[in-house]
Amino acid sequence: MLSLSPALALGDKYAGEFLKIGMGVREMSLGGSVVAAAQNASAVYWNPAALAAKPVLSGEFMHTEEFAGVLNLDYVALALPGSADWSYGFGFFRSGVDGIPDTRSALIDENGNGELDPGERLNFGKIGTFGASENALFFAMARPMNARLNIGGTIKTLYKSLGISNAWGVGFDLAAQFQLLPDLFLGAILRDVTTTFLYYPDGDNEFIAPSLQLGAAYSISPVFLPVIFRPSLGLDINLEGETNQSDLNLGFISAGVRLGLEMQVKEHIMLRIGRDNLGSTHVGFGLNTPIGSIDYGLAMGGSYAELGQSHRIGLTLHFAELGRYVKEYL
Repeated sequence: MLSLSPALALGDKYAGEFLKIGMGVREMSLGGSVVAAAQNASAVYWNPAALAAKPVLSGEFMHTEEFAGVLNLDYVALALPGSADWSYGFGFFRSGVDGIPDTRSALIDENGNGELDPGERLNFGKIGTFGASENALFFAMARPMNARLNIGGTIKTLYKSLGISNAWGVGFDLAAQFQLLPDLFLGAILRDVTTTFLYYPDGDNEFIAPSLQLGAAYSISPVFLPVIFRPSLGLDINLEGETNQSDLNLGFISAGVRLGLEMQVKEHIMLRIGRDNLGSTHVGFGLNTPIGSIDYGLAMGGSYAELGQSHRIGLTLHFAELGRYVKEYL
């Protein structure tokens, strides 16, 4: 790690942390190094500009139990072609911890000071539960500018529910994807372009500073093997002053490196390994079919070594192909 100087952060460090976890089992198995190589409906989050590359009606669902089941993540997205050159995408993401014990009504408070003092106790029959969740709703648009360049953008609505408190916010992302060579793609997404504010009813608000993600993806097809290798690289540049788990720090600017490698065996079997921006290792497996894919991912190492491994399941469906197969065989 290289650290040059500390400085004042430009945003609340953890206000948008739940969105940095990522979405899509394939993409997370590659360590999130997919800004240049987002596919299908996952492009709604990773790089909306990629929606213009293959405007095919498809949907994606992901469920993951992070850190040995403590944190549940769910993601559903839809990518669809529109009129003229435009393509569109919709997505919903939820990160939640459920079943948190609520002891606020369980205290037998004999002196009325609102604290558990010596000699006082809890009425366990009055202990309830509540949940804490962070949610995001995405609407994305994309179009090709020319044969090599696609551009796109996302409007996202954020909602946090933390027990009896909640917050709302709206943010905007801008993205581009460029084909430098036949097998080499570059990508970039500027998140929270205008700064995303989260408003709490009590006035204690948060804001998410702009951040930039860059990526490159290459495809290698050896003539002597029925295998395609797809190495990918990503760089997350943040303005939040985070220095603990960054690969590079320059004042309030920090950066994390993402690495990924996908190996396609013949046409249907996908093997994946990746390193995310926090240094954790991810592996995954996918089975592709003409009507979609089934994916599995496992996160380990780094913070997952301390808090528990994470298992992920994802399903992608190409609705046009699915409809054609249903008509053909039924």
